[in-house]
Amino acid sequence: MAAAYMRNHASDFLPFFLSQNLVEDDSDESLAQKFENYCKEVESTAIWGGQLELGALTQCLKKHIVIFSWSFPDVEMGKEYKSDGDAAISHSSIMLSYHRHAFGLGEHYNSVVPIPTMIN
Repeated sequence: MAAAYMRNHASDFLPFFLSQNLVEDDSDESLAQKFENYCKEVESTAIWGGQLELGALTQCLKKHIVIFSWSFPDVEMGKEYKSDGDAAISHSSIMLSYHRHAFGLGEHYNSVVPIPTMIN
């Protein structure tokens, strides 16, 4: 889903594709071919997604995504899809925590849920 969206909206993703140094090799492929190869890799392998894929998914799923991290301020994507108006995080938001290097896994995201408040 993410790869198809990125492919269909390539002009929205190519600047970020370049800035993330995803095209470091010295091959003779055009930028368009490198991007297409990246999209194929996203849809056909277990490669871990990053900000490009999250940006595509927020649009495909029409969901508000919030990313929490110890190393940078919270990131919100798809604010237009928040369902609770002014609430910082709505009940339908997708919440992720970003980990740069945890448990030997390298960079990755974990899904998180809020802790319900207890009523005494």
